[in-house]
Amino acid sequence: MKLPYGFYLNSDGVVSINEEKANIVRLIYRQYLSGMSLGGIADLLYSEHIPSPKGKERWTQAVISGILSNSKYIDAVIPFDDFFAVQFEKGKRSLNDEYTGKRKATRYSSQNVLSGLLVCEECGCNYRRITRPSGEVVWRCANRVEHGKQFCKSSPTITEQEVITAICRTLRTAEFDDQKVRNQIEKIVVGERGTLNIEIRHQIMAQSF
Repeated sequence: MKLPYGFYLNSDGVVSINEEKANIVRLIYRQYLSGMSLGGIADLLYSEHIPSPKGKERWTQAVISGILSNSKYIDAVIPFDDFFAVQFEKGKRSLNDEYTGKRKATRYSSQNVLSGLLVCEECGCNYRRITRPSGEVVWRCANRVEHGKQFCKSSPTITEQEVITAICRTLRTAEFDDQKVRNQIEKIVVGERGTLNIEIRHQIMAQSF
């Protein structure tokens, strides 16, 4: 079994964390979130005489990018918020190819009917759709994903199923209907305790679920 950098099998055959290497993973995440490029991180690791996972003097950008995308680090090495802050940052930077520096022809565009509807009560920022490693789809405040708790302390994570259930109850429909959502819902304010205050076009129906 090939383990990610920073993990190892102990004498009992249990997967454990190599703290020295885990600290290097944390360094990579911190530097990336501070704005450093993949190439810049590779140069930093070289200057600090930190060998690559294969023992080479220089790290490749592809290896660093892989570490930044590996969900197995969540909670074990990297906090959940920091991991998804990096994924959000990678999404923004993907408009420009980090390897060539040239702008890509395509850009991200969300087609989900709920995009732009969910708003954080605390900071006023929109919620962003995220698929967890388990496959569960959740919505999280984009401000908190991007900047962390210092900018948005209390915004809760909401599962997509919770949002769908609340909308169906408010619209009094047995099935979720994209067109009805587009036509009837103005916005959904996500409260600190996970309440969903659904604003209907031309009137407000404040409902807590």
